[in-house]
Amino acid sequence: MEQHHPIINLIYFGLVIGCSMIFLHPVCLLISITCGAAYTIIMFGTKRACKGFIGVFILMLLTALINPTFSHQGVTELCELPGGNMLTLESIFFGIGAAFMLGATLLWFRIVSEILTADKIVYLFGRTFPVLGLLLSMILGFIPKVRRRYAEITMCRGQEQRILSLGRNEVSDVDNNGEKRKGGIHKTSDAVNGRCDIKSLIIRRIGFVRNYIKTLSILVTWMLEDSVEMGKSMRGRGYGLPGRTQFTIYRFTKRDARMLAFILLVGGYVIIGSARGALSWYYYPVTYGAGIEAYSVSVYIAYSLLCVQPVAGELLRNVQFKRRKLAG
Repeated sequence: MEQHHPIINLIYFGLVIGCSMIFLHPVCLLISITCGAAYTIIMFGTKRACKGFIGVFILMLLTALINPTFSHQGVTELCELPGGNMLTLESIFFGIGAAFMLGATLLWFRIVSEILTADKIVYLFGRTFPVLGLLLSMILGFIPKVRRRYAEITMCRGQEQRILSLGRNEVSDVDNNGEKRKGGIHKTSDAVNGRCDIKSLIIRRIGFVRNYIKTLSILVTWMLEDSVEMGKSMRGRGYGLPGRTQFTIYRFTKRDARMLAFILLVGGYVIIGSARGALSWYYYPVTYGAGIEAYSVSVYIAYSLLCVQPVAGELLRNVQFKRRKLAG
């Protein structure tokens, strides 16, 4: 999907994310989160993807646990909570469904932030909505840029702290006459005996908080200055002015046309099926919805084809690349 035209990316991910947020049918939720997780692994690798899965799983677990605590709708009462409200089976089901919906949406948004880069967003919205295009490009690139900046600041401050600590150790190893002590730094009796000094512990904690606040202040200042510089640079280039031409490397090819036809055909079938009730599902007051029927199964298959398309495309591309490499 990354190799396709930005318009194809916008239409596809807008459709998939919209369906993931609207369709609360268990089959649709399972399809969306499974395909999103598989595509995330392909895009970011197993190690990076698993790190992201941990945060998504924690949010899903909190959503599934919090909803039955505050929502008491439903007719199937299980037990009475300490506050006097009833815990219902339908609220548990809705909490699980909402958790899967949230997890699938977050996974697809993570993929979008990787594929829809700043130049693609500027290409899509730069002429019609220049301010919106610039704002969206800055928002989508904000999180990875913050991570890189934070890593740079942490590395620089860590080196600074090590240099300062080495300087303090060298000073402490020298006695009043300017001669170096043989035993190095003399440890106090409390340190030797392993007793914890509460005052020094508090001082270290305060120093840690100050260091974190200083790092955060540097990060925020750096990002604000970067945003101002980017705005001035775009203004200096005449961005958003009427009549300004724009260079682009994107061309709408036959492959993009075939992909657009596939998205419109399969997505249209899914939307029509949803309008006809093939994907209907209700949690309150009783959990029920579309089951395993011929027409519903066909809509499930169409939705699966829509969500799994980028995964199948990437796998097919990897297989073709390996074959060409072996043949060459």
